[in-house]
Order: sequence, then structure tokens, then C-alpha cells
Amino acid sequence: MNNLETLFIPEEIKNIELAGKLVVIIDVLRASSTIVTALANGCRGFIPILSPDQAKKKAQQFEKEGVLLGGEREGTKIRGFDLGNSPREYKREVVKEKTIIFSTTNGVKTLEMVKGAYKIIIGSFLNLQAVCNYCTNHKVDILLICAGKEGKFSLEDAACAGMIINSL
Repeated sequence: MNNLETLFIPEEIKNIELAGKLVVIIDVLRASSTIVTALANGCRGFIPILSPDQAKKKAQQFEKEGVLLGGEREGTKIRGFDLGNSPREYKREVVKEKTIIFSTTNGVKTLEMVKGAYKIIIGSFLNLQAVCNYCTNHKVDILLICAGKEGKFSLEDAACAGMIINSL
């Protein structure tokens, strides 16, 4: 690891050069925790999509039984989606071998903002050690980005970033 930097709100991304950086997106409540839970429960993968309408269109490219729509807007499950944005919904029997098209208020928006990064990973309390191991194994600059809540500071995201920093 070379340099380690933390952004506490996504708005700060516009001032950062992302090329060559390993970016860790942290949206503890809830996108990061939901993604980590679904992957641990055997989902095939996540496709983050900004708008619910685009997500529905993307889902049509898959066989119906192989895809799920998941996400929320301002904390509420999106109408017509299979799942909301709570890790409790992403049980093994629901997500195993499924591709999840995912759209959220904060986490996916932040993911979209960092597309030019060298690598992008998801950080949460649930996968803290795996994130730290991954970061340690990459000898590049690391950028921790807290997704926040509607563009504002989020204490739980900052606490998770602090734990990652402490572990590194």
C-alpha cells in the first residue's frame, strides 16, 4: 500500500484522480452489507444500475429465473422489484445462483462515480478482514469512500472506514 485517503462524502470524489487507485466503497446501511451478504449466500453477481427503470430493462436481458431486481429509493423497496435493500432479504434460498440487478439511493450512485478507478471493492463491517487483506495485497494507493446518506456524512460509514484504517 502506498497512500491511504478517506472521503467522508461522495461529493469529494470530483477532486480526486481515480486512475491507479484501489477504491473501497462503504455504505454500511445498507448497500455494502446487502451486497456482501448476497455474495456470501451464493449469488452469481451484482450489476449496479443507477435508475430503477434502467434496472428493469437490464433484467430483461436475463432469463427470468436467473435474475432478481433489488434496491431501494430513500429506504423503501422499489415498486416492481423482487427485493429491497436489507441483508435479511438476501438469504441463500433466495439468491443462490442468481444475478442481482441492484439500484440504491446512495451506494450505487457512489459506485457509478468511481468507474475510472484501478479496482473497486465493497467494504462493510461484515467483510472487514477480507477488505483489509485485499488492500494489503495490492501495492497501490487506496481510497476509502463513505457513501453517506443523501450526500451527507454518515457516522456508520465513517466508523467502518476507521476500522479499516486501524486494521491496515
